Order: sequence, then structure tokens, then C-alpha cells
Amino acid sequence: MKKQVEQKIKNIRSNWHVWLFPIFAILISGWLVFDHFNQGGPTIKIFFDDASGIQAEKTRVRYRGVPIGTVKKISLTKDTKDAIVYIKLTSDAENFAVAGSKFWMVMPKVSAAGISGLETIFDGTYIAVEPGNPEGKTKLEFKGQLSPESNDSLENTSVYFIETSNAESISPGDSVTFRGIKVGSISKVALSKTAQVAVIQIDVQNKYVNLIRTNSVFWRKAGIKADLGLFNSEIKVNSFDSIMHGGIEFFTPNNPGAVAKAQSRYPLHGEAPKDSGKWNPQLEL
Repeated sequence: MKKQVEQKIKNIRSNWHVWLFPIFAILISGWLVFDHFNQGGPTIKIFFDDASGIQAEKTRVRYRGVPIGTVKKISLTKDTKDAIVYIKLTSDAENFAVAGSKFWMVMPKVSAAGISGLETIFDGTYIAVEPGNPEGKTKLEFKGQLSPESNDSLENTSVYFIETSNAESISPGDSVTFRGIKVGSISKVALSKTAQVAVIQIDVQNKYVNLIRTNSVFWRKAGIKADLGLFNSEIKVNSFDSIMHGGIEFFTPNNPGAVAKAQSRYPLHGEAPKDSGKWNPQLEL
């Protein structure tokens, strides 16, 4: 028995070099794992109304064209109203995870200002960012915006729903206006659960929500309107933006109802009511 033990010890000593490779492999693997987590920055969550074009492990977050993070996972919120995009920032991008930072998707777009996002045709959609205050509080959850021009984050808006039998010429990003002034944007267009109507989600800046009353009327914003009467022919051309994109206009009658609650629903009319030109309600902001 003693000889067997001595022989095993002798075999181990003579073959000790065989164990070097697996030991080194374990050490190197451990170092790579440690380096990966040590070098990476924080993981943030961005809530988008629609995550079309975003892909896990492919879509990048860029600032001034420089990649500062990668999308790791995409999921839905429990109420399925938003898509959650999980992003791992690089170690030198920690100062983007602060209050005030703005994130938005960049994709090909034709607007009154021109054509933008052409680089995404080859590289795919990416998420752009505008940094907040470097000395601000750390923040790991953000609401994605529609564009960098948005002065008000979608966190400072209220949602309403407009229903129509045909959503042709209505697209996310189109403006919602009151007296020709932009007060919000269209954020989503989808079919209802029964597919009987199209539901348009609009995000109105909170400073303008008092304009939306229970009897407010919403209609398509026409770029060109023609009234070809026999003696009183008239052609009205609105802004170039409305010609390119359309959008939604709304107004309120002279006897305004109560301020509408967020999530309220309204029908979408094809044009403004005939007597809307005489409406001039007093609405306090």
C-alpha cells in the first residue's frame, strides 16, 4: 500500500508540467473576465416608444461619431407600452450617465430641413446622445427623445390618443400644433387591438396640456388646401413642413370644456370644422 502511494506521488511529480496549460488557461480566462467588467462603464436603460432598427450587440451609442456604448439587450415594459433598451457604456463614458443627458435614435429621414441620417444606410440605426451636466447626479434610466431638437424631454410630456380609420400621411415625429405653434409630436402609430381603427399616440409638452379640453377637436394638418368655387376660388398653402409630413392640428370651441386628462382619446377629423375660424377661447396656460 505504501509503495502504491509513493508511486502515485512520483508520477505526479514527474508529470507536473502537464498541469501548467490548464492552470494558465484558468488564470488568463479569469483575468479577461475581470478586465471586461473592470474596463466597462455603467449599464443604463433607455425607454423608447418604438425600438425598430435597434439590435442587441450591434447597435452603438455615439457621441460626435465616437462609439461610447453598445446595446446589450432589448425588452418590453410590463405594460408593453415601451421598449427598454439596455446599454453598456464604455469606462470613459460614465459622465453620460447623469441627469440631463438626452438620447435619441438616428435613422434616414427626409424633412423640411433636408435629408439626414444617410450614414445609417450602411452602418444601421444608432443612438446619439447629448451629455448632461458632468457634475450632475448619476442617472441610469432615461426616456428616449424623438430628435435632438426637442427642447422638452418626453419625460415632461403627457400622452393622448387620436383615433382614425386611415392613418395615411401620419408618421411618428410629425408635429402637433395649436394656432400653428408646435406643442407636441406624434410618437407612435399603430392598429387598435381589434384592428378597427388606427391609434395615433401624441406627446404634448406639459406646459401646453391646459389647451387640450374635453371638447377639443383634432384634424389633419393639410399642406395644400384648395377651394375651387365658381367665383371665389382659393388655394391655401401652409408651411413646407406640413406639405412634407402633414401632422395634426387641434383647437377648442369658444365654450371650452374641462381640461382633459392624460390618456384621453379623440377622433381625427379630415379637416378643420367650418366654424373653427370664429373660435377664440380664453385658455390659461
